[in-house]
Amino acid sequence: MKKASKLMLVACAALFFLSACGPKEQKLYIVSINDMHANIDNFPKMAALLDSLRTVHPDLLLFSAGDNRTGNPINDRAAEPAKPMYELMNAVGFDLSTFGNHEWDGGVLALRDVLTWAKFPFVCANVIFDDTLQMPNVHPYAIFERNGLKIGVIGGIQLGENGFPDFHPRNGAGSHFVPIEEALPKYIGELRQECNALFLLSHCGYEEDRETAAKFPQLDAIFGGHSHTRVAEKQLVGNVMVTQAENKVKYLTLSTFTFLNGKIVDKDMQLLSVKEFPKRNEKIQAMVNGFNSNDYFSQVVANNMTPVESYESLGCLMTDAIRYTTGVEMGFQNPGGVRYDTLSVRPVTLKDILSLDPFDNEIIHYTLSGEEIIRLMKCCFITDNGPIYCSGCSYSYKVDDNGEMTDIHVTLENGKPLDMNAKYSIVMNSYMSSVFDYEHEDDGETTFRTSNELMMEYLAQHPEIDYGSTHRVTEK
Repeated sequence: MKKASKLMLVACAALFFLSACGPKEQKLYIVSINDMHANIDNFPKMAALLDSLRTVHPDLLLFSAGDNRTGNPINDRAAEPAKPMYELMNAVGFDLSTFGNHEWDGGVLALRDVLTWAKFPFVCANVIFDDTLQMPNVHPYAIFERNGLKIGVIGGIQLGENGFPDFHPRNGAGSHFVPIEEALPKYIGELRQECNALFLLSHCGYEEDRETAAKFPQLDAIFGGHSHTRVAEKQLVGNVMVTQAENKVKYLTLSTFTFLNGKIVDKDMQLLSVKEFPKRNEKIQAMVNGFNSNDYFSQVVANNMTPVESYESLGCLMTDAIRYTTGVEMGFQNPGGVRYDTLSVRPVTLKDILSLDPFDNEIIHYTLSGEEIIRLMKCCFITDNGPIYCSGCSYSYKVDDNGEMTDIHVTLENGKPLDMNAKYSIVMNSYMSSVFDYEHEDDGETTFRTSNELMMEYLAQHPEIDYGSTHRVTEK
């Protein structure tokens, strides 16, 4: 009997030893969001959803992949521009953000203000600021610890063909950039050895993120932004998971990483709908109500007569405004500058107009030949990822195997075709004139008037607008 008891004790001790020394499984939860564009009205539901997640996963990390501002005049034109957004981000407990191109929309000094307000760091490995700017709280990467695990996160931002992110060049003084694929090798090897997990927080766009994932398989996941892509199911490039959660606080991505003895053995993600979440965080709702209590932005400036359901139709409104008020033959607008895609039948407020065009660039006058206008169209298609919107003309085009615009046929408002040799008086915004690189002779001159100033003048003369069926661009 005593011998049996001793054997039982030895067996129990052996089982205890094996369980103590056996595989140790751990979970890491990361919530990511991108391109919020100051949609503060969705924050109460987002905060309630985060409250629910933290009840189950109290150690989760919350990341933003950039473009936190630009899109809502309540935030962007506040007494201290962008401060409402960062007060809300602080309140809901963000742990980290990278820069989006629109973080520069107020200029570098306004960006420095943002960095002082944020109670979380920013990471971006491919930007260097002049020392004279004294930018606080910016690092190439950050390291977090969760339950003994080290989590490394590198930041990165996209660059356009001009070597800058997609912002107005005047706003980037003192900011210097290198391509993300040149910056990553400086950090990725050391961090891979030091950390149990290594992530990229990217504002480079979904397709670019997939290319980065293929080039740098040392990464475990990329939490992306910039292209406003809704990634609803797990996407792997090799073994690198690539995510993105569309835009304007419509979704959150919950990523789950399973570790065995400190190494990732499984990764998964869920796209969670903020809009459909049934609860609101009352504290955050009170903050949003306070920011929205500004009668200035609620003043009615026009009435919309038919539903508008496309960027192009609203682009036509914008180009009509700058064309008619300047008295030129044609007006052009880059698609990336149109920030609304729908407009219901209702009174149009000043907030609507300032949200439609949050950039309010100066309008520049040019005299261009028909051939130069075709070059402008082709340049826009590549540089701004879409066909240019227009007033005073309509056009059709094809896209060749290289993704370039070809076979362009332009018809003027009077029904005549565009004359390649004739000269035309046209207007466009100063972002286009600064960024679009196409061959033309006229350097242009400013009208000393902004796009929103001209829009308000146009609406004063056209108090009822009807652009629901307006269509001037056709892809053949």
